[in-house]
Amino acid sequence: MKRLSVGVVFESMSTMRLSISALALLALPAFAADVTVPAAAEPVAEDRATKDDYALDGAGTSTSLKIGKDGTFSLKITPKNGKKVHPDAPLEVAIADNALVKAGKAKLSRGDLKDKASKEPEVTTSLRPLKAGTGTVDATVSFFLCTDAWCQRMSDKIQIPIGVSE
Repeated sequence: MKRLSVGVVFESMSTMRLSISALALLALPAFAADVTVPAAAEPVAEDRATKDDYALDGAGTSTSLKIGKDGTFSLKITPKNGKKVHPDAPLEVAIADNALVKAGKAKLSRGDLKDKASKEPEVTTSLRPLKAGTGTVDATVSFFLCTDAWCQRMSDKIQIPIGVSE
């Protein structure tokens, strides 16, 4: 026989478990009466930006170049889902060194924007072909994506295929 400190005697542990379970069930209706189930929760405002909230577009970049004739590097940032690129926060595009082409300016910023008032900022620079071949122009992009309530620094990379001929 087992004795509990409250003075209740049980024949076995299984009888004790069964009795405790029965007591819990008796208390459940009283407890459930005091429980309030909230109505459907209001949607929580999105507080983090993702790569789905913008697009990087390098379509304005010259992808077929000829040695002796400069081309263009162009990158446009298009915000989506009600977000915007902050018009005054830092915006940087760094073009990686490349054996095929040399960027007229390796680091671009707000001063290099085509249209400073545009809601889809676009930076451009020249590309000088160095030797024939195929490859990519690689760039790292950093900017601030915002809503009316918050801003978040975004960093991304883009690769644009290019070909250089003689």
